Amino acid sequence: MMKASKKLILAIISICLLITAAGCSTREDEPATAEVDLSGGLKEVEAFGLVKAEESRDIIIDFPAIVSEVLVKEGQHVSMHDPILTLDSAQYESQLSNKKSELNIAKLEHQKVINSLEELSLGNNESEISKLKNELALLIKIKEHAADQFNSNEKLYNEGAISKEAYDLSKQNMEEAINNAENIQYELQQAESNTMQFTLKLESEKNQSEIQSELISQIENNLADLERKLNKSYIIGTQIISDCENAAIYNIAYTSGDIIDTDKKAFSIANLDKLIVEADVVEEFIKDVREGASVRIVPVADRTKEYKGIVSYISQMAFSKNGETVVPIKISIEDTDSFLLPNYNVDVFINVE
Repeated sequence: MMKASKKLILAIISICLLITAAGCSTREDEPATAEVDLSGGLKEVEAFGLVKAEESRDIIIDFPAIVSEVLVKEGQHVSMHDPILTLDSAQYESQLSNKKSELNIAKLEHQKVINSLEELSLGNNESEISKLKNELALLIKIKEHAADQFNSNEKLYNEGAISKEAYDLSKQNMEEAINNAENIQYELQQAESNTMQFTLKLESEKNQSEIQSELISQIENNLADLERKLNKSYIIGTQIISDCENAAIYNIAYTSGDIIDTDKKAFSIANLDKLIVEADVVEEFIKDVREGASVRIVPVADRTKEYKGIVSYISQMAFSKNGETVVPIKISIEDTDSFLLPNYNVDVFINVE
């Protein structure tokens, strides 16, 4: 009985030793599991973002014209001075020409009044006759100038380059110039046989001089406003061009043959040298995000690429989006290239150590 018990005990001990040895052998053969360091807490906050152009503009053409040709396609890349649209601006150029002509006529009229004042100051009939002769000479020049302008506008009107209103205005100017010259001719004839009331005339001419000065100022302001519409960095001659070194054109509103709507944008231009990422951080992680924190940016279009960024802005308000509360942030991109484009989806990894 004792021998049997001893044998049983020895058998159990042997089995235990075999199991222990087998277990030790198995653990030595298995690779070591990497330790997870939880002592430092969260190292990065991940979020989804969208690439945006920080600098973009809507281009408005605020003068009458017709689109002759659209030279770019939606989303096309452009460089400095690349043409985007070609315009037919004959109608606007006619407006400018008519306004300049109107200014010249107003200045001649004003000079006529000045001459009248100088002659009237002599206070005798002889000077009045001399004044009328000078006025008549000036009015003849004005009449000739108005006639030339009318002939030019008549040709443009027949070609369909200007409106009927512009044509009628030039015709009216010519007729008025003819009437004015005829009136002075009549006054000259009367002055040769009648004594003029110099004092009353002198006062009238002074008032007329002030009126002409104000008219000239108004015309000059109107002309400056017209010319200012062409004085834009994106307008050269009849072309609308890019005024950015590296940009993309989008939201093109016109096609060839369209009439320009001065209240409607022609297209938008985005500066590709100033890209940012707009991202939303879930509210439970926003406490760890700081302005100035470094960011890794990985585009969905090619996850082998990675860009460096910096948190440049954190919204002071949270918003509900897709069933969760998020805080918008902006990330400046430090190393953009030609691959990364506006509206690309990206994953961002914000360093919160």
